[in-house]
Amino acid sequence: MQIAPWREHVGSGGAVYVAPDPEPEGARIWFFTRKGGVSRPPFDSLNVSTLVGDDPEAVAENRARIRTAMDENDSAWVRQVAGDGVRSVTGPGLAGEGDALLTDRGGFSLVVAVADCVPVALVGSEAGTVGMVHSGWRGTLLGISEAAVEEEVGGPDQSCARVYIGPCIRGCCYEVSEELAGRFAERFGSGVVSGRMLSLPDAIRANLEETGRVEVHDLGLCTGCRPDLFYSHRKQKPKTGRNLAAIALEADAGAGR
Repeated sequence: MQIAPWREHVGSGGAVYVAPDPEPEGARIWFFTRKGGVSRPPFDSLNVSTLVGDDPEAVAENRARIRTAMDENDSAWVRQVAGDGVRSVTGPGLAGEGDALLTDRGGFSLVVAVADCVPVALVGSEAGTVGMVHSGWRGTLLGISEAAVEEEVGGPDQSCARVYIGPCIRGCCYEVSEELAGRFAERFGSGVVSGRMLSLPDAIRANLEETGRVEVHDLGLCTGCRPDLFYSHRKQKPKTGRNLAAIALEADAGAGR
């Protein structure tokens, strides 16, 4: 797994995000931070969720700023259920329940909301397809990122998919039960745990490398260690916001262009 250099950007609407540097050719990736919005504490300031107790008007303004940062693109999303459902979409809007989105069309973004869970951005060979995955511990055990790669991004006729692991809680901050740590060690190898400390990114990498045709890049950012940049349900509970993670094919890429 390669540690991917990243840069912090300020969108034209004020929303702050980080992205791999350089970004993959043919695709755009946005891992939005908690900076650049209007929500008041404890949701300060770029919270995108209306389900955590934040002011709906503030959330609407935050989403508008994010949309501006994403070149006014509409978005496709899923009702996240912490499972392994993968949805292929051809346009924006709600795509039902699931935790991963895939498309071969340009002109809109695929988005998930996170606050410790792992956002995994997928770019297929020659940027013909993209995907965005929400991978918590359940989804990671179920192999949702691998399922997304196998289904469309970097499919059986393609040689390699590029995977970008975004800001999430990491082994330095994520303590789990002995039973859960044992399940991860059994499934992905002892290197993904240290005592009861669990590294979801390492588990995802181990799972993806089983496919033999995935290039994994990790931004190395921990939501637990960086409360100045990101929301962390584990470190900031009971109330905190949600960050948005997004990916899109560039305008001249994809089957829809």
